[in-house]
Amino acid sequence: MIDLRGFVSSLVGLAVALVWAPSHSQSFPAKPVRIIVPLVAGGSLDTLGRLMAEKMSQGFGQAVYVENRPGASGDIGTGLLAKSPPDGYNLGVIGVGSISIGMLMRKLPFDPLKDLAPVSALSKSTLLIVTSSSSPFRSLPDLIAYAKSNPGVVNFGSIGVGTSQHLSGELLNTLAGINMVHVPFKGAGEANTAVMGGQIHISVSGGPGVIPHIRSGKLRALAVTDTKRSAALPDVPTVGEFVPGYGTSALLALFTTGGTPLEIVARLNSETLRVLRLPDVRERIASWGDEPDPTTPDELGRMLRADMQKWSDLVKNAGLRLQ
Repeated sequence: MIDLRGFVSSLVGLAVALVWAPSHSQSFPAKPVRIIVPLVAGGSLDTLGRLMAEKMSQGFGQAVYVENRPGASGDIGTGLLAKSPPDGYNLGVIGVGSISIGMLMRKLPFDPLKDLAPVSALSKSTLLIVTSSSSPFRSLPDLIAYAKSNPGVVNFGSIGVGTSQHLSGELLNTLAGINMVHVPFKGAGEANTAVMGGQIHISVSGGPGVIPHIRSGKLRALAVTDTKRSAALPDVPTVGEFVPGYGTSALLALFTTGGTPLEIVARLNSETLRVLRLPDVRERIASWGDEPDPTTPDELGRMLRADMQKWSDLVKNAGLRLQ
């Protein structure tokens, strides 16, 4: 026979516990938070990740630290995030293009749409085509003319196969009618060092990794890949000024592990938006030639799907030669 008084007492106790128990979002974070950067130090993702970690530490009252886990065009670090506990304590600053293009080009060890939870877009990154200051290429037309006369001789570096940087170079190959050879690196720092050392002719890289070297005179900017000039380097032309129809950029975003409770994702999003509204953060991002781009988690999810479609159409319609 059921003990009704005991049953009712249990229900009342459960209700009280639910009312008074603190929510996940109220108690989060209760320990340090890790931001995984799936590339080596020195590039756009790393620079932005460290800026976010610094400011989020202040807002959370907990340590937020960066861990670089490079390799396999970012798949190792992103895969680590995808397989982490879904509790919000593991984040990743990831190039949206690297995962959306990756789905087209290689078998990923995770499903971006299921194993990653969008938090917010962080910034739109204008990419630059750079060469050594001692290079004979004084302009993008110089590079194109030489590449046409010497097929397969010019090489270009990127942060890995199947990244926005890689496809930006391949798109230039297709639309300019040239045949540069792709050389993948683990990160922008390695690629840019190779350019400055003369091991490769050019690299396609984000602003944080190259603008300091451009301003110091170690690198020469030939063009920006976006459809408009960069406010940080207004004298540098766009690729499209010489190659009609050209235009690419990279979206950098914050993700956590798929399955993380929605209230924790919301807490992460609110803190991210707070950081991106800070005047000093906006100034630092603008100094790299990038634009802060805060979004809701749902908006980032839609942007990821749109990016997948964009690159799929580009690969198909432009006949890009992928490795």
